Amino acid sequence: MKAGLLTAIREVALGEMPDPKPGPGDVLVAVRSVGVCGSDLHYYLRGCIGSQVVEEFPFVLGHEAAGEVVAVGPDVRKLRPGDRVAVEPGIPCGECEPCVTGRYNLCRAVRFLGTPPVHGAYCEYLAVPERYAHPLPPELSYDEGAMIEPLAIGLFASDLAAIQPGYSVAILGAGSIGLVTLMSALAAGAGPVFVSEPLDARREAAKRLGATQVLNPHTDPVVDAILDATDGRGVDVVFEAAGSVEAHQQMVEVVRPAGTIVPIGSCAEELVPLPLASFRRKGVEVRFVRRFCHTYPRAIGLAQSGKANLSALVTHRFPLEDLAGAFRLLEDYSDGVIKPVVTL
Repeated sequence: MKAGLLTAIREVALGEMPDPKPGPGDVLVAVRSVGVCGSDLHYYLRGCIGSQVVEEFPFVLGHEAAGEVVAVGPDVRKLRPGDRVAVEPGIPCGECEPCVTGRYNLCRAVRFLGTPPVHGAYCEYLAVPERYAHPLPPELSYDEGAMIEPLAIGLFASDLAAIQPGYSVAILGAGSIGLVTLMSALAAGAGPVFVSEPLDARREAAKRLGATQVLNPHTDPVVDAILDATDGRGVDVVFEAAGSVEAHQQMVEVVRPAGTIVPIGSCAEELVPLPLASFRRKGVEVRFVRRFCHTYPRAIGLAQSGKANLSALVTHRFPLEDLAGAFRLLEDYSDGVIKPVVTL
């Protein structure tokens, strides 16, 4: 089958990979759309994310996928050829302590698409266990189906924050993860919601999606503005979705005493200096996001209801043959990019 191959750092090419062989409980999915994630960009630029290193080239990246079922194994019970599905990209072991206690997102033996050594979704076909191929309603396009993965992360972040109606929220960073977190928080009844983002197109998207106030961290005093708007109290919940040192340090400045901080973004730096004395003095609770957990079906329902506008994320489409163009666009943050997708 055809695949977009990472052949070296900063080098991709169209090539061939063996066709996947579905097991008895698997479905074979013809991939139609794959979102280009910031984690893919990390691997493209550096060959690694922290300790996760691409050790063998060529390697297939990509994990935000949707497609059409074209074949099913003999033990598949519900899905049939022709069904449209969103692919949940992490296959946990099902036996470790996190798995059996319901936190499968923390499984250390998980096989996650596009994370070394598991090849990903920039290819024609994927073999997926039936339970991780979620039916896609007719109201949602394949591009929107690919965006279910980031929305599942935003929903999980909102769950960890235990958002209640009327909670005040700050979201630091309005890339695709920041924007789906905005959608999830608003769907849970949050408000006011403040968003900080340096790129014009992403600030405009946050406004269209319902943010109360949108700030530019390069020109606006973000901390002062949020404190002024909350009469000095700070917000109930802060989501860090920028992956920047500055945003990590601002988290505790804008949260209220005994509030909740939810870091989602991944910094390029392994070590980030944090004002721990301020964390302790404010008595804040910090809840880290590791991908998603039990939120795929709800994410599909939220998108189907219209409460999550996933089409607002997709700004550019590339054929598999031009995967390099998608990476270059995202690297340069050019042409108002939020989320490129690769189509097959």
